[in-house]
Amino acid sequence: MSEPSTPTTRLKWRHSLIVRIVALCAVLVLCMLASVYFLTTRYYSQVITHMEQRADNITEQVRLTLEERLRLDEELSDMLDLQSLAEGTPIELDFNPIDPEPSAIQSQADDRGYYFMAEQVFELSNGALVMVQMELDFDPQTEVVRAFKNRYLMVITAIFLFTLSLMIYLIVNALRPLRDLSDSCARIAGGELQDVSVKTSAAEIVALEETFNSMVASLKEKEIVESNLRQAQRLSAIGNLAAGVAHDIRNPLNAIKLLSSHALDSLDTHPGTEVPAKQIRTIRNEVDRLENIVSGFLSLAKEEELHFEEAALDPILEECLNLVKQDAESRKIRLTHELRVGDTALMMDPQKMTRAVLNVLINALEICPEGGRVRLFSRIVDAACEIDIRDDGPGIPDEALERVFDPYFTTKTTGTGLGLSITRGIVEEHQGTIVITSSEGRGCQVLITLPLNQEKPTPDITTGIKH
Repeated sequence: MSEPSTPTTRLKWRHSLIVRIVALCAVLVLCMLASVYFLTTRYYSQVITHMEQRADNITEQVRLTLEERLRLDEELSDMLDLQSLAEGTPIELDFNPIDPEPSAIQSQADDRGYYFMAEQVFELSNGALVMVQMELDFDPQTEVVRAFKNRYLMVITAIFLFTLSLMIYLIVNALRPLRDLSDSCARIAGGELQDVSVKTSAAEIVALEETFNSMVASLKEKEIVESNLRQAQRLSAIGNLAAGVAHDIRNPLNAIKLLSSHALDSLDTHPGTEVPAKQIRTIRNEVDRLENIVSGFLSLAKEEELHFEEAALDPILEECLNLVKQDAESRKIRLTHELRVGDTALMMDPQKMTRAVLNVLINALEICPEGGRVRLFSRIVDAACEIDIRDDGPGIPDEALERVFDPYFTTKTTGTGLGLSITRGIVEEHQGTIVITSSEGRGCQVLITLPLNQEKPTPDITTGIKH
């Protein structure tokens, strides 16, 4: 079955949240610059209007002064007329302005700066033209305008670019945790349950991270429960099938065993029947082996109630050693033990625990080569009791190690593959764990851990396998 592919979401750049925030910030900065430009232009326009008014007022004052002088000249002319009447010599010193308004008001700019030029032309009484020019320098008032147009404009542009770059950097850093969360969601959708860490970030992002990791933990627990449920359903289906097959096989086996026993008893009373008797004994032995296989099927299928009581572990282990001692001697395998639990009592079902340990010991003897060694240890570690069984066999390949507890799986040429599966069930019913450590060519270690002082044991699937 192929692994689910991890979905990837490709966002268009124009739909990205980063682009939208950056665009919004750019619009705000541009609005700020436009406001500065508008205010500066407004100020510039007001300065020009003010200077035009000043030029007009000064020209008006000059005109009034000249008109006042004209009246004085008229009086002087009258006096001169009187004098001429007296002396007989006429004198005229009269002049009139051509236009009461300034003839020209214009702005000019040269090396001296920026200024206004106001002109007024007058005609004297003798026909001569007189032009009065006034220069109004307003360079100090236009300093802001020139600065904005030249050096300050460059500074503002540089500040704008720096501010925009800084905003983009901060926005990208602020939104990076969201991208990490998005990638984690994609991995989870692909079946890879891993926590996410956004390190230092805003409080809202940290809260989102905690909620996200809590969701991942819940999914992991759900996955474990579903896996255990599938395993239980599988074992239940296999057990029901095995129970039906075993029940159908057991009856004819009993008949074969009974008839072979009667035939063997009859042959024993007649001389010269050693060969037929030997063959019948072989039949009985094979029938006994089939009965053991059928018993294993029934044990796997039937949910027997445990009978817990306080019992010492070491005597149970010594009994198991005595039961397999003869088999070990026949295989020329050394069987050693080191039991250190002593009289410490555990809450257990002695009969079921004996069967669990026997299954492991028998597997170790069957896999161990001639001249090898099988060792049994017991010890108390923290608040648990450990049963450690080691052999000098060829070990278990890595590809088979994870399946050793599956029903009907075996690496041997004989056997049903139910021993370790039954053992695991018994250990789990005692709230214990069973761990197999092995490497090919270097033997195998089976470590059973049972909790001390369990008053009300309940099944718990905590089996582990490690390389």
